[in-house]
Amino acid sequence: MLLRRKGYKLPGMLAVLLVATLGCFALVIYLQSTSGTRMYQFLYWDIFLAWVPVFISLLMVALSRLRNAKVRNILLFFAAWVWLFFLPNALYLVTELLHAFRLYDVNPGTRFWLNTRFWLILFTSFSAAGMGLFLTSLCVWMIHRMLRKICSGWLAWIVVLAMLWLASIGVYIGRFARWNSWDMLLQPLVLLADIWRWVIYAGEKIHLLSFSWLMFGMALIFYLFIYISLGED
Repeated sequence: MLLRRKGYKLPGMLAVLLVATLGCFALVIYLQSTSGTRMYQFLYWDIFLAWVPVFISLLMVALSRLRNAKVRNILLFFAAWVWLFFLPNALYLVTELLHAFRLYDVNPGTRFWLNTRFWLILFTSFSAAGMGLFLTSLCVWMIHRMLRKICSGWLAWIVVLAMLWLASIGVYIGRFARWNSWDMLLQPLVLLADIWRWVIYAGEKIHLLSFSWLMFGMALIFYLFIYISLGED
């Protein structure tokens, strides 16, 4: 079995990420119980969406083993498009760091860093962001591994870089334009028209490119770390 080969570390990383997910949920529950609010309620849904491309990646690994080449290629083609649409949801978790500043009211007359609640909010945001980087990298690594079997190494890397760049733009669209992955299927023309508006206006275009390049750079550095850590098998 592929997942049981010697040196294959992906199952262990996924198990750690699952534990981290449960830990993040526990932090959310604790924050909600102590504050009496629905603080971070959105994280349940956002983290679930971040796991979706992971499940699709595992499905694509399973589909790649089908003996019927025609059926395999058709299923992989459609699964790849769905995966690409949902990949930004994993990287999107990085932007949850925003809420460490949005959800904590700083009192100018106090040392906010001495408040335990501030650190709980910060750690909750940070754990979500960290999971986003890990999940994104593991998703891309699985697809990268499949690509290396069907094309040259440099072409596989070009595809990987393109995927990370598109995911970075997708994060921007989700965070600032407030579109969802499934809107590409439900409202494709409206979504594309809105993206075009962001592209043609100078100020918005600069913001889009600046943010996307920052996100891409961070995602790429983290992916290289995961790629080297997992190594070849």
